[in-house]
Formats: sequence, C-alpha cells, structure tokens
Amino acid sequence: MPGVSSAELLERARAALQGSDAEKAYALAGELCTMESENYQHQQLAGVAALFAERGDEAFTHFSHALRLVRLPPLAAAAWAGIGRARLLREELDEAEAAFRRALSLAPELPPALGGLAVALSRQGQYAEAAQIGKHALELGARDASLHVAVGQALLGQDEVDEAEEFFRKAETLEDANAEARFALGTIAKVRGRLDDALAIYREVLEKYPQFPGYGQFAALKTFTAQDEDIALMESALAGLTSEAPARARSDLHFALAKAWDEAGDAARAAEHLGAGNRLERERIGWDPSSSETTMRRIEKLFPREFIHRYENAGFVGIAPIFITSLPRSGTTLMEQMLASHSQITGGGELAHFARVANTLSLNWGQREDFPDIDPTTAFEDLRESGHEYARLTSRLRLLTPHFTDKSLLNIHYIGLIRMMLPAAKIIHMRRHPLATAFGIWRQRFTRSLGYSFDLEHIVRHYRAYTALMQHWRSAVPEAFCEVFYEALVADPEGELRRTFDYLGLEFEPACLEFYNLDRPVRTASLGQVRQPLDRRGLERHRHYGEVLAPVAEGLAEEIADYEQALHAALKKDGRPWSPAAG
Repeated sequence: MPGVSSAELLERARAALQGSDAEKAYALAGELCTMESENYQHQQLAGVAALFAERGDEAFTHFSHALRLVRLPPLAAAAWAGIGRARLLREELDEAEAAFRRALSLAPELPPALGGLAVALSRQGQYAEAAQIGKHALELGARDASLHVAVGQALLGQDEVDEAEEFFRKAETLEDANAEARFALGTIAKVRGRLDDALAIYREVLEKYPQFPGYGQFAALKTFTAQDEDIALMESALAGLTSEAPARARSDLHFALAKAWDEAGDAARAAEHLGAGNRLERERIGWDPSSSETTMRRIEKLFPREFIHRYENAGFVGIAPIFITSLPRSGTTLMEQMLASHSQITGGGELAHFARVANTLSLNWGQREDFPDIDPTTAFEDLRESGHEYARLTSRLRLLTPHFTDKSLLNIHYIGLIRMMLPAAKIIHMRRHPLATAFGIWRQRFTRSLGYSFDLEHIVRHYRAYTALMQHWRSAVPEAFCEVFYEALVADPEGELRRTFDYLGLEFEPACLEFYNLDRPVRTASLGQVRQPLDRRGLERHRHYGEVLAPVAEGLAEEIADYEQALHAALKKDGRPWSPAAG
C-alpha cells in the first residue's frame, strides 16, 4: 500500500487475524514480506496467517524463510513449530512429527510444538504418546480448543470414550472454540452408535460453518433419497464456496454429494461430483504412483520364502493376535466387527503398533552390512524383542479377552514379517471383486497416505502391485493366512464365519451374525454399514458406473478374470453356485 508504513501494515495484519479474517491478514502480511523480505517477524506472521487461511504450501515457504533468518534457539523453535503446522495442513505426518521434534530439541517445553506433536502422533495412530504429550502441553498453559480436541482424539483412539468426551466438552467452552470442537462431540455420538444424535450435531455445525470439511462424515451416516433436503443443503453450501475456499472444503462437499446422488439414484450426477472431488484432491496432494509399486516390489525381494522360513519360529509366541488385511473397501471392517462380537476377541481397529515396531526393526537391520545374511542368534533376538514390544504396545487389548484384531491397512506389507515376529498370529486376507474395490476406493475421500485413491489409473497400478505382492505371499507362506471372499461372506455369513473360526481355532458363536448390535467404537469409513444387518445392494453399486470404470475394467482385465475364477473355485468347493453377474 503506497504511503503505508510497515508498522501500520503489521498492526492491520494482526487485527485481521484477531478478527478471524485470515485471507486479509495473509494479504497484508504478504505486503510486509515484499517490503522487508528479510524480516523474521514478518515471515512468521505471514506463515501464521497462511495457516489460518489453510494455505499449507505458502505457510511452509514463509516459516522456512523465517528459519533461515534466525540463530537464537527460541526463534528457530517457533519457526520449526510453524513448519510442523504447515506439514500437518499438507497431511505430511512423518515430516510434521520430525519438525515438531526439532522445535522441541531447541525449546523443550514450547506449547505450540508439544500440541502439534500431539496432533501428528494422534493422526499416525500413536495415541498413548499423543495423549501424554498433549496433556503436558495443557499443563504448561496451552489453552487452545484445537489442542483439547487433539487430546480427545488421541484418547478416543484408545477407546477412552468418556475421557475423550470431557476434553471435547472443555474445548467447546474455550474462547477460541470452533466448528472442530462441536463436531468432535458428534463423533463421540457416532462411535457410540447414536447415529441420529451424531447427525443432528453434524447438521448443526455445517449449517453454522458451511466451509467446515465435515460433510463427508455427515453423509456417511445416512441414506439419501431424491427428495432429501440435505442434498439441497449441500448443493447450496457448494455453490456458496468461492474459488478461494480451501480445496479440502470443496472436495469434501463433492464426495458427500457423490454419495448422496448415488443413493438417490442419479449415478450421472454422482460421477460428476466424484470426478470433481478426486481432481481437487489429486491437485492438492500430488502422488507418484511408482512409490507404492516400488515399495511392494522391494518387500518381495526382502522377504523371499527361504528367509521367512529360516526364522518363522524365531519370534515372540506369547500372544496370538488376529491380523486382518486387504485394500480399503474390501470388507475388513465388516470382518473385524463380526470377529469382535465373539466372546474371546477384542476389536483393536486400525492399529499403528506393528508398523512402528517393524520400522524400528527395519532401520536396525538396514544398517547391517550382512543383511539379509544376519547372524542367526542376532536375528532371533531382534525378532523376539520386536514381538515382545508389539505385545507391550497392545497389552490393553488383552485385558478382557485372550485375542484381539489388528486391521491396519499396512498389514499387507507385513505378512512375512508377522510370520517371523509373531508365530502364533493369525492373518485373514479379505478379497473383493477388483471393480467393486476400485470403485469403493475412488468414491471415498481418503488421506494423503492413500494418495493413489484419487486417480483411476493410479488405483489400477496400485491394485496390480497389491495383487503381485499377495501372490508372492501365497507362494512364500501359504500356511500363514486365510482368505475370505467378501461376496461369499455376504451371501453365506454363517458358513464363511464357521470356516474362519476353524482357521482361528475358536468355536463359532451365533452373536457374530448379529455384529451390528455390538457396542464398540468404530471409526472407519464403513461405520454406517457395520451398524446394520448385511445388505447385498453394495455388491452391485459399481455396476452403475460402467462408462466411468471402463478404463479400470480394461486395466485390470487379467486380475478380474483371475479373481472371478478363484471365487468360483472357492464357492464350488463348498457346493455354492456363483456367476460373474453376481459379483
């Protein structure tokens, strides 16, 4: 602004932030940075304003610039904490955690860094540490509502629902209480199975804060009709968003409307919204489809049959967890809910513990020049120690029952290592028709960690890599796991469950067929489905999108043929008919 001093601009930018006008604050701070680009204070302010405006890339740039301008540890710590927040906004959780830890190495009790670390750890499933660190930040005087919500989410991840609710309710009373705090109470109602209450709270929040990205969670809890007033509510909210609205808010609405129009019987409109939502996420996140392909090929090379069998009885035998694995939308949540209805099994959900232990072991072995020809004594000790650590991390899940489930999506990577580290473990691989799986992934708004999900070509490539890895496990350790076809489970739940329990070495219990009555927290995208009896309609949903899915059908033609043949053979073996039209 001509004739306006930097001091006046600084005051106006701060006032705009206090008045919750983040875009104005960012514009003013940007002018400050243009006037005095080497001013730490201006770069930090611009970074903060960018965070409030949900501009993760710009925030990262400003905080990184600020970091280069300082040497004093407290100022550098503040810049690192800002970088961590920007990484969180970009859903780069590992990098966010590293940035917050760097900040804390310079200022060990910096509340923003402690609070940010709690959020990063909670989103990675490291709930116990997240809750501990978040509570410590509150003890040091942090009072913001978002931190209370983060601690509540970490507690919720440990199924401490009552205590989580206390933190959410406290967040609502604070001066900076926002949509997130109120929405969290809807989540409490949701995980407790009070879906009508959850819907009411979600609707209240979204009507008051139309830019809050909660429409996907709202839509997941209900079934829509063509005359549903909530469709008009969401279409109006989408029309009211400007091009400057965060891409996450717009994509959230597109995915929610896609579900709504699909259930209302308008597949064409649903496809339009899916295309728009996925395009926004793809542009926002970016994804290298070769990354997952490279990872899975590397796993095959690192875990050949000979290596696994050399150490298959080396690990910790004191526990017998039940790992459930597959791609998303393949029936893993349904299977877990059924198993968790058994008197001897506790549902653990999507645990991050095995990945944490496996990464530690991988770093240890990767530093050894003799890998994979490790000294057997050392390998046995490492595997037993790692298995024991996993047992320690999951000890609370065995307080009431001898068995528990672990349905992390990463489990497909670890079948060989599970066999080595936890010899008594059982593994269930859920299989579903490739087209149904691909469509289920594409229609669900996942996080950055599943970045392949926003592009049909990327889904095809990921599916092929997954198929190749599972074929490797079938060849290397066929005895290590049991496979269940989703279509067979829906068609004959008792028969499939009896077969599964035979594999687990447990007696079948009729309560497992009434899984929808089980009172346990469920937090995955399939929450609404597992609260209801089995419904076959979901098997056919992808058939309404033949034109959209044509590239997938072509790209996965071989995988589809192999799958249908395998399903047919499995059902024929049990004397049950099947035809491709039923898939």
